[in-house]
Amino acid sequence: MKTKLLIIFLIVSSTTLFSQEKTKMALRMGLNSSKVLNSNLHTKYAPYAGVALAIAFNETYTLQPEITYSKQGGKSEIPELDDIDINYLSVSVANKIFTEGGHFHFILGPSIDFNFNDNFINLINSDGDNFEVTPIDLAAFGGIGIEFDFGLALELRYKQGLIDLDFNDDGEYGNNNENNQLNRVIQIGALYKLNF
Repeated sequence: MKTKLLIIFLIVSSTTLFSQEKTKMALRMGLNSSKVLNSNLHTKYAPYAGVALAIAFNETYTLQPEITYSKQGGKSEIPELDDIDINYLSVSVANKIFTEGGHFHFILGPSIDFNFNDNFINLINSDGDNFEVTPIDLAAFGGIGIEFDFGLALELRYKQGLIDLDFNDDGEYGNNNENNQLNRVIQIGALYKLNF
């Protein structure tokens, strides 16, 4: 009986939470400036786009889970070295802390990025020798933004990968295979909260 009451309470409270006007779906899009640190690759510019659910707990704090497609990697200027194109499905949780007045905000959060091309399914079906990039990356990000009353927000984020991208640890894209080759991404973009 206690279990049933607990389940009913959770359903009612979650329905109440998500039905409030303080919870809104949002669209995100912008430009990545990505680089693979400790490599011979240069900065690569590519888009990102996704959806988010902004849950405003009060006037100063919003929790925002996000699912984003993010194209990252590095650009080669050496003929013997190919560009790295990494297509990620990024699942992140942005914590937004608003200043007094509710427009300017700070952003901080974790992210887990799943590589579309070199993923776990391909790893299981092969011996891993043809893999260039790890199938998953963990990252931390921070940034600033400004949000307008009509739902548009402009944001600048810095995202730092935490897992070595060189899957076979052969130093193919760097000068030394002892140095971790990490994602570094600067994102500039917009978010628009939908009214429905």
